[in-house]
Amino acid sequence: MISVDPINITFTIPAQDHLGREGVVGKIRFKNEAAHLDWRLAANVFRGGKGEMKSIILPYGEIEHVEMKRRWFRYRELVIRVSDPSLVAEIPNIDMGKLVLKIDAHSREQAERLAPMIDFKRSLFMFDETEKRLQQIKSE
Repeated sequence: MISVDPINITFTIPAQDHLGREGVVGKIRFKNEAAHLDWRLAANVFRGGKGEMKSIILPYGEIEHVEMKRRWFRYRELVIRVSDPSLVAEIPNIDMGKLVLKIDAHSREQAERLAPMIDFKRSLFMFDETEKRLQQIKSE
């Protein structure tokens, strides 16, 4: 049985430069209607504090692929591919709509429930879109 309870995952996206200027911390919440991604730039010496919190709503229809990567028998990374890269273009260290999120240790249990939930939500979205097209064809 697939749980419909929201899944909350705390994550980091490590900085790509050696000085750590563009590291990202955040939380992604998979709710009934869409995934809500809240993020900010991590505090560092160059900026002098934490960045401003920003939010992005990712509809389940825009999520192409979700993959959990294991290391040493535990989930460590969540890889999400988004069909429209402009949705996540503002986030540093994202490559063409591919988010590689390092999962917080406390979020690993939640992450195990994620893949079946995303598949279920995407199938509902695809079903709804097909129904809309069929209704449109019937009305013509």
